Amino acid sequence: MKRRLIPLLLVLLLLVLSSAGGVSGHRLHIHHQVGAIDIKAYYGGGTPCRDANVTIYDDQGNLYLVGVTDESGEFSFPPKIGLDEYTVIVESTHMVGHRGETTINMSSSSGGASGSSGEEMPLYMRIVAGLGYLLALGGAAAAYSGWKMKKKYEGG
Repeated sequence: MKRRLIPLLLVLLLLVLSSAGGVSGHRLHIHHQVGAIDIKAYYGGGTPCRDANVTIYDDQGNLYLVGVTDESGEFSFPPKIGLDEYTVIVESTHMVGHRGETTINMSSSSGGASGSSGEEMPLYMRIVAGLGYLLALGGAAAAYSGWKMKKKYEGG
């Protein structure tokens, strides 16, 4: 029994480790509007990122402003005349490790652009992808088990 289980576990471990992508907590999204620059920070499910630390840098990388989002995950700040680009970093205080970063370019006409730490698939696509991954692992285990059974009956 152990002779069959150890190689199977090693194969599964190799599959899991080889498929591991970038590790992060839940996604943290940032939405902004140009004017008096309004920022809205929210998690992947749409929950507002309240009381999060907001750090804003100018286009030279110098600290411009520090603040905190309100209960609805929003933060506003006045643009400084002469600055065309801001880097906004939002770090969650309630869910440690959640961080979002976006660049706001005042010279472009991206009124409601949003930034996050990667392209996110819709929920149903993530569920289907997860189920497909599990089915593939089950299929690999079944194929290995069948191969071992065939080898046992043919060879012994």
